[in-house]
Amino acid sequence: MLRVLGILVGLLGTVVFLSPASAGIFNFGNWAGTGMSLVLLLCCLFEGQLRALTKQLPAAGRLLRLLQGVYILFLVLAAVISALMYGELNNLPEEGEERTMIVLGCGLEGNRPSQMLAHRLRRAESWLKEHPQMPVIVSGGQGADEVISEAACMHDWLAAHGIEEERIYIEDRSTATHENLIFSREMIKAKGLPAEIVIVTNNFHSYRAALIAKKCGYADVRSLPAKTTWWLFPTSVMREYFAVPREWIRSYR
Repeated sequence: MLRVLGILVGLLGTVVFLSPASAGIFNFGNWAGTGMSLVLLLCCLFEGQLRALTKQLPAAGRLLRLLQGVYILFLVLAAVISALMYGELNNLPEEGEERTMIVLGCGLEGNRPSQMLAHRLRRAESWLKEHPQMPVIVSGGQGADEVISEAACMHDWLAAHGIEEERIYIEDRSTATHENLIFSREMIKAKGLPAEIVIVTNNFHSYRAALIAKKCGYADVRSLPAKTTWWLFPTSVMREYFAVPREWIRSYR
């Protein structure tokens, strides 16, 4: 029964993690998820042969036990990170607070927001219309494959959807999350904006973004998580399972 379950999980995981590649999305989440799914699938398919091999070669048995240990450790770590990610989803700003909103950039499709970025912008638009005094920093530079900066795209989108341009501040130098937050902090100081912030990003990314923000010197960080396109969610979360521990390690350097 467990063998059949493992085969099904391995097959499903392989399909799920490979599917974003059909849209040209290749990242560590794809490869890690696909690799782990394939290893599980092959181990379950060839369980009998593996058992025979471990009897003949003790080293193979030790390697298999090590692999099992790595999988168990990963599952425990993933459970802990998932709990922290879920907790950050409830770290919403309170009514009446003076905060600066920071919308983190993401890839573009031509001069238009990608699916991920569109979710962030819709989340930001809704909150900004409910809180008309809140300033917003749109943060994101121009990638090698982008015709305009992500910040310019976000500015134009928000302005076209009724957000007053004088409330929108453009930070268009950053190329990664920590730069988004460092350069935005410089702008907050230069423009005299509220030092307390609320970060708009996709739900899977909210915990790590808040973690990086605190490392960048923000004392009071809240989150406005945006949804994630369903077929991109597994790959995105898998990437976070490796990216979050890396941030933990960096915190102690």
